[in-house]
Amino acid sequence: MEKPEALARVPIDALTGVDDAKAREIVAKGGFPDEIADQVAEVAQKLWDVFVKEDATLVEVNPLVKTGDGRVIALDGKVTLDENADFRHPEHAALHDEHADDPLEAKAKAKGLNYVKLDGQVGIIGNGAGLVMSTLDVVAYAGEEFGGVKPANFLDIGGGASAEVMADGLDIILNDPDVRAVFVNVFGGITACDEVANGIVQAIELIKSKGGDVSKPLVVRLDGNNADEGRRILNEGERDIVELVDTMDGAARRAAELAAAGV
Repeated sequence: MEKPEALARVPIDALTGVDDAKAREIVAKGGFPDEIADQVAEVAQKLWDVFVKEDATLVEVNPLVKTGDGRVIALDGKVTLDENADFRHPEHAALHDEHADDPLEAKAKAKGLNYVKLDGQVGIIGNGAGLVMSTLDVVAYAGEEFGGVKPANFLDIGGGASAEVMADGLDIILNDPDVRAVFVNVFGGITACDEVANGIVQAIELIKSKGGDVSKPLVVRLDGNNADEGRRILNEGERDIVELVDTMDGAARRAAELAAAGV
């Protein structure tokens, strides 16, 4: 920001919200002329009302203009709704534009997967949002060595990596034409690594049985609870498809290398 002093900051108590007094404070801090102060204060209160009642995470108006006849009008706006509150707002479903959805994201949502499509070449699967976020960073860093290879997605399969969940995740990622290699990064905790490994083996068999493509290389890193047993299962079950790497950094580098080579 070139002129931070031009930004007015007004703290709002979540319990009292934007009442008339707080709206007047916002108007004063924003430097609005007296002749439109009442209208702007009304807009501020309406914005807060929408923000709270619709369970929004963002309600923005830009620009807010004064017309030639003195009226204050919102020419454009942006509203972001909290999907976690959808159960309170069934009417929000009518606002959804399915044509604007990424087809892979729509498919993942139908399967109940936490998936976000990104602009990259390495498909990512992990168990836990924090681990997946770290994996994205490590892959992006490793990819700099191979011409700027980047993560192709965010996909958190959660703690229960069953064969069905793993198969759904792999199916989504393997059907992304941008993906050239897949990195499965799992830290065994409540769900042990041998269960995850069995899930990967069964998932590959399930995809094959349905005629799916599993020709893209899979790099797997297992650590934590029962990791040795998990590695044994993968070595014996899918040696021709899965490549095991012990460390997260090493696995990220190998996945980026395979993606760059287009194997």
